[in-house]
Amino acid sequence: MRPSGSTDLEACPVSDDLLKRLLDATLNAVTDVGCQLPEQQRAALAVYCYRRAHFRRLGLSLASLCSQQALVMEAGHAGDLIYRQASSAGFMSESDAANRTAKSGKPPVSLYVV
Repeated sequence: MRPSGSTDLEACPVSDDLLKRLLDATLNAVTDVGCQLPEQQRAALAVYCYRRAHFRRLGLSLASLCSQQALVMEAGHAGDLIYRQASSAGFMSESDAANRTAKSGKPPVSLYVV
């Protein structure tokens, strides 16, 4: 399937204010705001963010809210790969993370370096 999405890779598909709100938001808030966007705009924003290394996590969070078809329409084969990566990454809400910590008594281990 040939992508029919954005041809301008540099233009953000949402306003600067909305992008800033999403960047400052928690995972739950990203889900709430992302679900308010039309699916094609959400897919365009997911691809836009994914293509930038410093926004990649936000892009995957938004991609997890999109259908595979919407991402493929936006970015072709790359959209399919983004969909698969978002699906396998298993993004969970903060409440799920809190429940995981409470059940085991220990916080999950991370190799993330600040």
